[in-house]
Amino acid sequence: MKLIFKGTEEYIKQAVDKVNDILLNPAFYESLSALPQMENTQFSSNQISEIIKNSQQEIQIVTYKPLNPFSKVNATTINEGLIKVNLRRFSHDLKEGVNTLIHESVHAIDLSDDKLDFTHSSNYPKGQEKTAPWIIGELSEKFI
Repeated sequence: MKLIFKGTEEYIKQAVDKVNDILLNPAFYESLSALPQMENTQFSSNQISEIIKNSQQEIQIVTYKPLNPFSKVNATTINEGLIKVNLRRFSHDLKEGVNTLIHESVHAIDLSDDKLDFTHSSNYPKGQEKTAPWIIGELSEKFI
């Protein structure tokens, strides 16, 4: 998997570059494989690690500015090849930005194949903290 960003926002570019570095790091996949079973999936952590590691997906990162200045969404996965980043909400903090992009990338991989299912059941973190997108996003912060 590789993220592609052609925008001008330096803080997003840095987060994308760091995500791409993490996705090339074997230690990231070793750590992911060693995680306990995640909720809301039948896939093991090792299987999810292998799926992400072997993915050839390229995911475009684009920005948008919602009309609603109070929108709470910082990024959303549109499909297996597109993540939209909300310029009003996406964090300038590198760790938070990387976490968000990894989280959304897990959704993109999940969307790439109907046989895959390792996402969460709602867009609210409460009660979803032990699902793959949240756990893998959090794990990515340790590689910054």
